[in-house]
Amino acid sequence: MRDIEWEQSLYRHQHDMIVRLDKFRKRDKSLTLTKDESMAIEHAFQLLVASMLDLARYVLKHHYHVDISSRDEVFAQLVSHNDVTLQQAEQMRFLITLRDKVLHDYLSENFDMLEDAMSLRRYSLVETLTQEWLAQLDNNLK
Repeated sequence: MRDIEWEQSLYRHQHDMIVRLDKFRKRDKSLTLTKDESMAIEHAFQLLVASMLDLARYVLKHHYHVDISSRDEVFAQLVSHNDVTLQQAEQMRFLITLRDKVLHDYLSENFDMLEDAMSLRRYSLVETLTQEWLAQLDNNLK
């Protein structure tokens, strides 16, 4: 059974994270970020990508009745069901790879890589996919 309240809450949360990342992207580049600010940006990015994967898993469950046990399987299922275009799949792969680097290699300084990704604004894909996937679920109800 769908949880419309959760869907709406997730969408608002994603939007808020995107606004934060946009603020970071548009900041005066001559200002140096503190370690706490850098960590906040990294965390917002990680949560944004994780929420995209969680929503995708939710869509796969409610649209295709496919139960996915891990986030790692989500991407393959989306591609196999043609729920993302090739371009979206490449962007997702990039976001997931970067998230994994930030998450698992946190002792390495990956912030330059994250900052480069922010300049491309690839993270905005998450909001686009969320809107498409929720519309797809709404169409199932009709």
